[in-house]
Amino acid sequence: MTDPASPTRPVVIAIRYLAVIAGYGCLLLTAVCFAIACQVFIQTGVFAQSYTMVGLIGGVLGALALKLASVWRRALPSARSR
Repeated sequence: MTDPASPTRPVVIAIRYLAVIAGYGCLLLTAVCFAIACQVFIQTGVFAQSYTMVGLIGGVLGALALKLASVWRRALPSARSR
């Protein structure tokens, strides 16, 4: 694919790691939002729609970020093919 000494290789690696960090951060936000929404529902009987929507959006963004990391991983030339 590309030369291992190419200056774009560190950029691809940085994007991949940032995507992984962002993805897991969004999934953590999703878990926290759903936990808060469940707690509010249990204590008050009122459905906390705002927390649920933030949780859903965070979950989708987390999944997309992890998919981006997976795609960027395949873009890297593997050490075995050299």
